[in-house]
Amino acid sequence: MLFTLVTPEKKIITEMEVDEILAPGSKGQLDILPGHSPLVTTLATGILKYKQKGQSKYNPISLSWGYLEVTPQGVSVLAETAETPEELEKERAEEALARAQIKLKEGLTVGDIMKYQRKKQRAQSRLELIKSYSKN
Repeated sequence: MLFTLVTPEKKIITEMEVDEILAPGSKGQLDILPGHSPLVTTLATGILKYKQKGQSKYNPISLSWGYLEVTPQGVSVLAETAETPEELEKERAEEALARAQIKLKEGLTVGDIMKYQRKKQRAQSRLELIKSYSKN
């Protein structure tokens, strides 16, 4: 099946042949295989994994919220942000997590609370990806 993953700023993957996609759905983990029923859903912040056609290992990408659509032609993901392990910097992710945690302790509006919770989740996802998949 064909897999495309884009953000508003860049194309990460364009029509790549894949055998499987594991995605962080907003209601739980999604396992997409060839022949999956059509579907449109929201994604949670987390790690998306995919197996390129003919390969046995998963390739991970840290996502920050988005949409996933399964059609007979393939799978498309539009994410707010998406980063590969090579693009991530541990210190930067740790600093972002610390900033978000400090902000969440302040008196914030409901909108700001949601904003900093998303920032915290994004930093945690990045750190998880760095810890689990980087070659450092």
